[in-house]
Amino acid sequence: MHYYYTYYPKVREVEIPDANFIGAYGPLETAHPDREKILLAAFEHPVNSPKLSELATPDDKVLIVIDDALEPTPTVFPFFHVAQALHEAGVKNSNVTVLLANAGHRASSNAEVDRKIGVEMRRKYGVFQSALNEHERDFHTFGTAHTASGPITIKADARVRDASLIIGIGGTYPNRFDGFTGGGSLIFPGLGHEDLMGDIYLTTAGEPASSVLGHAENPARTMIRELLNFVPAFKFCIDVVLDRTLATTSCVTGAPTSVYRVSADVAAQMYNFSVPERADIVMIDSHPFDTNIVHAAHALYAALGIMKDGGEIVIVSPLTDALLPLSATLAKNLSEPRELLLRMCQTGELSRHPALGAQLVAMREVLDRSSRVTFVTHGAGMHDPLKFGFHHSDNAQEALHAAFGRMSAGARVALIAHGGLAVPRVA
Repeated sequence: MHYYYTYYPKVREVEIPDANFIGAYGPLETAHPDREKILLAAFEHPVNSPKLSELATPDDKVLIVIDDALEPTPTVFPFFHVAQALHEAGVKNSNVTVLLANAGHRASSNAEVDRKIGVEMRRKYGVFQSALNEHERDFHTFGTAHTASGPITIKADARVRDASLIIGIGGTYPNRFDGFTGGGSLIFPGLGHEDLMGDIYLTTAGEPASSVLGHAENPARTMIRELLNFVPAFKFCIDVVLDRTLATTSCVTGAPTSVYRVSADVAAQMYNFSVPERADIVMIDSHPFDTNIVHAAHALYAALGIMKDGGEIVIVSPLTDALLPLSATLAKNLSEPRELLLRMCQTGELSRHPALGAQLVAMREVLDRSSRVTFVTHGAGMHDPLKFGFHHSDNAQEALHAAFGRMSAGARVALIAHGGLAVPRVA
């Protein structure tokens, strides 16, 4: 079986012997969706909410929160409809602020921001990024939530405090820590202080990836809903679901919690699928989450859902960004057992960086369950897999042949395409 990586120019193809091949699987593709028709219908019929043009008032101080450039959401298109609705409501441009929710990602470049909202809109409104929060004054403490995990200090971007109407625009994708992105996760953890992000991630970091990834309800989601009670201004949300070609297949607008329930259901139908048997070798790519190794790990968590214990993962990923030095330094802690890593996130070295610590806990499961993980990459982050206990190759076919050599001639292989969006399970 030949598979062609049309979205990775430096990795052209891979051939898997038919006798070893379980099959090729991945998220769905919709037939020529009409994006504008989908958006118009969503804004005309919000879920459990008035239309945005009726909800907003001329006196509102509006904060539009969007997911950042590392997410594939084409926010520029729903953003236009939001701007139009605010204009109809009589909101002045000077009363509108745009904020990118980076959730621990790097800052987006001006060119990336232009792709997210459009050049004209960037000039029209004040645009900020939570990734650039460097001082305590950039954050505001909204109170203490008494959750099932204990008391949690709610500290987030201070611009949230000043808004009377918060509008969120983001995508709904499978997520290792809160099941799916979308809805309230755009605010928490999206705009949260690192300690708050860590509190949310650690509610599920110790759970098996397969019990969280692609499940709409989980402990992190329960916590997010509790935290949103402290931000009553977050009244309207736009969640977009993409197919594997990144075409808009669904858009849901309205009350944030209601929107998430609907969009997560649609996303589950798009991204969750069955594979007939567990694989000795999972061949997967990270598309469209390709920026760095932590980003690409979405595909590793997906692979665990169908890999035999002790199997191998060969992951194709550009890794266009190298990790920041701090992340690479803390990765040395992956030599510790998973239970110890969890404790270190509470009281040890990782407690100073709990969000990254939770990521390391999740990656430790990948190391524990697999005998080897090989990244096929040529990007700026090509040396980062070694820092996490993984391996590197510059040739997908050679990496697969080497895996056969370590396993057996009869090893069974499953190929997962668009693995960043995939939630495979064994039928």
